[in-house]
Amino acid sequence: MLKTDKIFVAGHRGMVGSACARALKAAGFENIVTRKITRAVGRIKMGLQDKLYMGNINSLRDWGFAGDYVEGMWRILQHDKPDEFVLATGEMHSVKEFLQEAFALVDLDWEKYVECDRRYLRPTEVDQLLGDASKARRELGWEPRVKFHDLVKMMVESDLELARREKALKDA
Repeated sequence: MLKTDKIFVAGHRGMVGSACARALKAAGFENIVTRKITRAVGRIKMGLQDKLYMGNINSLRDWGFAGDYVEGMWRILQHDKPDEFVLATGEMHSVKEFLQEAFALVDLDWEKYVECDRRYLRPTEVDQLLGDASKARRELGWEPRVKFHDLVKMMVESDLELARREKALKDA
């Protein structure tokens, strides 16, 4: 298992260096696996898409809500001395779990719509990514508030609304 920082931030009063692309990119980019899933769930539910093609659905990730990480970065900036912190949930969930949660939210069986395709396998993929935010919890009093299920729900609801609008435009 590779331990990684979901967000790695070193900062001191006004200066923050951050590698938080994964957490923040999920909000808008469809090639991020979580967004790819929730976008497809909405489109499949609305009859705009038939299948979702995936690579390794057994990989484990430490997914969290970008808003929680922004709060963590703010707390780092309030810290009295420069230091390095990891912001993460400390929980791993598989891509398969994400699929199950997302499709269940719209009353669909994920196995009917998801196909694994070797073209989407990454040759250098790490099977497990997990961050340890114990220092941020201890020294900053920070911890994530949004749980995995709630994160999936927020993303599915947002992309379902987007799919509804897309369908309305298509049907007009």
